[in-house]
Order: sequence, then structure tokens, then C-alpha cells
Amino acid sequence: MTKVIQPYAGMIITEDVVFEPGEYSFPNSKGLIIAANGITVDGNGAIIRGRGKIGNIHSYDGTGLYSNGYHGVTVKGLELHGFKTGMKITNGSGWVIENNDLSDNYTDPDYGWGDGESVGALMLERVSDSVIAGNRGNRVWNGLDLKYAERNRITGNIFSHCTNVCLKLWGSSQNEIDGNVMSYGIRIAPGEVHARDSTSVLIESGSNDNRILNNDFTYGGDGVFIRSLNGFVSTGNYFEGNDASYAHNNAWEVWDPGNVFVRNKGNHSSYGFWLGGSCHAVLIENEAAYNGLRIANAPEKFGNAGIAVVNGSSSHFTMRRNRIHHNKSVGLAIGYKEGYEASHWIIEQNEITDNDTYGIYMKHAKQLYIVGNRITGNGSGDIHQDINVSDVIVGEAEGEPPIARADLLTERPRARYAVQFDATASRDASGGSQLTYRWDMGDGTIRETAKVEHIYEQAGFYRVGLTVIGTNGTADLDWIDLNVLHAAEQIKHRVDVNQALLAAVVPNHSAVLTRSDDQTRSGEGQALQLQAASSLVRLQLPIPAETSALALSLNGSELSFWIKFSHETWGGFPSSAFTVRLKQNDSQYVQWVSARPLFEWTQIASEARSGWSNIRTPLTGEQTGWVQSHAGHPDLNELSRLELQIASCGGNFTVLFDEIVFV
Repeated sequence: MTKVIQPYAGMIITEDVVFEPGEYSFPNSKGLIIAANGITVDGNGAIIRGRGKIGNIHSYDGTGLYSNGYHGVTVKGLELHGFKTGMKITNGSGWVIENNDLSDNYTDPDYGWGDGESVGALMLERVSDSVIAGNRGNRVWNGLDLKYAERNRITGNIFSHCTNVCLKLWGSSQNEIDGNVMSYGIRIAPGEVHARDSTSVLIESGSNDNRILNNDFTYGGDGVFIRSLNGFVSTGNYFEGNDASYAHNNAWEVWDPGNVFVRNKGNHSSYGFWLGGSCHAVLIENEAAYNGLRIANAPEKFGNAGIAVVNGSSSHFTMRRNRIHHNKSVGLAIGYKEGYEASHWIIEQNEITDNDTYGIYMKHAKQLYIVGNRITGNGSGDIHQDINVSDVIVGEAEGEPPIARADLLTERPRARYAVQFDATASRDASGGSQLTYRWDMGDGTIRETAKVEHIYEQAGFYRVGLTVIGTNGTADLDWIDLNVLHAAEQIKHRVDVNQALLAAVVPNHSAVLTRSDDQTRSGEGQALQLQAASSLVRLQLPIPAETSALALSLNGSELSFWIKFSHETWGGFPSSAFTVRLKQNDSQYVQWVSARPLFEWTQIASEARSGWSNIRTPLTGEQTGWVQSHAGHPDLNELSRLELQIASCGGNFTVLFDEIVFV
């Protein structure tokens, strides 16, 4: 028979319990501790109060309920108030957390910029396959905070009036978040403009493939903010039926690629959708209306827009059947910068009406297919092309779109050799193949057949885009992020990554060197993967001394390699984070130190945030971007070790290397 007991401060629970109803004071803020698997804690309406007093941020302490490393636990019907954190669960699975009230724990409306501590109502760290339902966590710092939490179902909760965020995801993937109220995530003083980056929802650092449905995210600093300050993108997330309106700044602010938005609202905010950096995005049947009227923070030169896809890349972008109307200035603003234009868009069957200036405003943009839209009643004109706009098609279209599919047939593309592409798996709306094809090969070449063979003269990254157009005028797009390797005859020596070893780890916190079967690897065989939390790591690989001697004797020699990287800390890689050495021994070597932020994706391409990048170290000739020096007096005919040194400013990071070659 389940025990009916009174809770007390510091209580360790190892069996099923039911609390006696009533109010209990824990003045030392030592909370409950769950220390068993498969048990049920039924709060039965019990109210437990820590020492925290509303209005005194220094009075909050402790955690109302804590557990680490246990599974299959149910906690229900419990009220926890006045703690630094209401409930915190770490390293668990199969939890059911339902119908608890975690309101009125720590909050600080006067805190400045920054995220602060992960405290507030409910903190879940490395918790998976659990149910969080029917809980409340209002008037706190963070409402629901997920860190490395996966495959959880979160439904019917109210986490609202939070002074930092109502919902936060950090490295948290494959969760279903449905039918919650997570509104009023805002921290702002009267007359303040930017709300200190507070937001109803914050998603960052590799939070992927979540389904976020039918939630109330209104009245935040932002409504939903997908942020990648550390360059570690969150992608593959699906949003449907959510309302993020009445935000102080942006109802939706998204910096990351590959997310899908269906039937969401972004109204009555400074901007409805701010999507610079959102390559590969899909927007279907969303509404962006009345933005810039109630409030108009951070206006661009074109004003406040319903949807603004500017100040960041936007390649391979699809918009269908959205309603963009009655915004203060532009309905839809598109553009990035000269040399990196917004590119390869489909804008199809949208209603873009009654905006104060232009329906669509474009600057630094190309390859836009604008068909079947109703664009009318816009004050300054329906479509405006500012500077550096090209290859825009405007026309009529009706009916369902085709489905584009771009396949790369060549397994390891190399420069100077034919690379094969195939779009014959594309289908029109009826399942047939009556399509028009248009390939952008990424090097300025356009091809218009279903199958293409193309030769790339130089190794490197190419942004390949496919557009297919049906007989009814509707279109679809697909793309390939193409990594072209050096031709075999260009390679003087390929370094064997299987012989790599860790030569130094400083301090000796954590560094693991493995082989990776990353499906997007660039070169032959397995890639080399380094996972570390140390401030300096050195990898060494043996090379023939004659390879080094030859490379240093030929003008224009390079060490070429492909990297893929992520770091959980913003600014975790300093500007001189990478050093290449050709070593005779530890005191005699030649080195090249990166003089530019090698691990800064903005210096490469948006795709570098989640894909491979080709890096070349000039060993002879012009040393742009690198500083060469010598240690000791190395014999250039005796340099038989390649050393790769990575510096970090703290935090966990991962770097993959592939196709390390002398050319």
C-alpha cells in the first residue's frame, strides 16, 4: 500500500509516496530528492515553499525536486514555489511529469543582456522519452529548459510570463511540443527597444528535427528565436499552427537553415518573420500581417516588413500560399550582399496585398521564380527591384506544384572530370514527367536537361540548384551542396588519416580521436574526428620527408584539407585557432598560423555551419591569410611529421578532417 506522508526538507524518496495535502515550508530551500527507478510521487495537492520571496532575487535558493540518473518515475500533483529552480531532472528516461505547479520560482526582470543561469520552473538535462503534460510554470526566469533532451512529448502545459524564455532548447532533438501556452517571454523596461534578447521560445546549438505544433508563443521579446551564436545550427524543425504574434521585436527570428513553417502566425510585431540566414527554408500558408504598426523596432532602409529575408544568406528558399498583408512598409523583403546574393527562390501562389510600400522588395538577389501570386494594393508598387537583381521570372501559375529531386550520381566528384547529375526522379503534380528543367551548376553555368554532365575546373564547394517547372507553370526546387575534390593528378601526396595520433592535449581534460563514417564526408574512406573540451589539441600524422621537401621547393604548393566543425561556445575558436606544422622534431619545424578566423563560417559560406569546407594552406608563394615562421633551424629535407594544432577558448567542440592532401 502506498504510504501517505508529509514531505520534509532534504527528503530522499525511494518508493511510491502520496503526500498529505497542505502547505509545507522548507526555509533552508533543501528540496526533495528522488533516488529510485520506477516510482510514483503523488503530490496530492501539497504545496511546498522554499525561502524565496517575490521581488527579492537574492532570496531564492535550492531546487524543489531533484533527481539524477533515474528512470521510469512519475511526479504529479505537486506545487513547488520559492526555489531557485522548481524541478530539475538529469540523466533520466521514461519520466512522466504531469499536473504540477512550478510557478513563482526565481525570476529577475531587471537582469541585463545575456542568458543568465538555467533556473526557473522545470529543467530537463539529458532526459529522453518522457512526457511533460499539464504543468504550470509562470512568473519565473526560464519556464521549460531542455538541454540535450530527446524524444520527449510536451503537451498542454502553461509556461508563461517568463523574464528570459518560456521554452528553451539546447542540443535537444526529436521532441514533440504540442498545444502549450508559452507566451510573454519578455524582459523589458518602459521605453526600452530590444527586450535584451528575451523571447518566448529560444532554440539553439543543434536542436534538430523537433515537431512544434499548435502553441501560443505570443507577446514575447521575440516570439520564436532560432539562434546560432556559436555557429551550431538547428535544422529540420517543423512548425505548424503556432501563433507568435504581438512580439516586441520579431514574431519569428530564424538564423538557421532547413526549417519548415506551415500555417503559423506572425502578426502585430516589429517584423512578422525575420529569416536572414535561413537557407533551405519552406514557408507554406503562414500569415504575416499588421507588422510595424503597433510597434516598429529596428527598421531597415526599406522599413519594417511582414517577412524580411535580409542580412543573411537565403539559398534554395520556397514560399507558397502565404498571406502577407497590411504591413507598415514592405510585404516581403529579399536580399543579402553583392557576391553572395539571395538565390534560387520559388515564390508561388501567395497573397501579398495592401502593404504600405512594396509588395516584394529585392536587392542583391537572383534566380527568383515568382508565379501565380496575387500581388495588389501595395502603396508604392507590387514588385520593386533595387540594385544587383537578376534572373527574375514573374508569371501566372495555378494548380499543385511538381516535386523536384536532384541526384548526384558521381560518388566522389573531382575537378577536371565529368560529374553526373540526374533529375529524372522529379515528378509533376499528376505523377508524370512533363517538366522543364533548369540546373544552376554553382559556377555560373546553367543547364536545361534532366540529366547533366559537368566538369568543374577547380576543387571546392559549389552550390548546385535545380528548378523543375510543370506544364501549369508551378515549380519546385531541390539542391546539392557539392564538394569537388582535387583531381588525382594534382595531388602530390595524400595523408593517411588512419595513422593520426593525439600528440598533445592541454590541459588534459578530454580529447578523443576516432574515425567517422559521416555520410557527408568529402574524401576517400573514413574521416578523422576529434571531440575535445581542452584549450589546445595537437594531432600528428606521418608524411614522407620527400613530400615536405618537394612542397617547399615548388611555387604555389598548398596543403589542402576539408573540415567540418562545431563548438558549443560562442567565440570558442579564436581567430588564430589553427596552426599547421611540418616538423623535423619538437624543437625544429616550419609553421603556418591562421591569420583569419578559420573556424568562422561567415568567412566561408552559410553551408559551412553544418557541412564541409575546403581549407588551403599556402606552403610557398603568397601567404595570404596565414603567417609563416620557423622554430629552430629545421632541415627542410627532414620534415616527416604533419602537425595540426587547434586552440579553443573553452567548451566542447568537434572537428572532422578529410582528404588531407599536398597539391
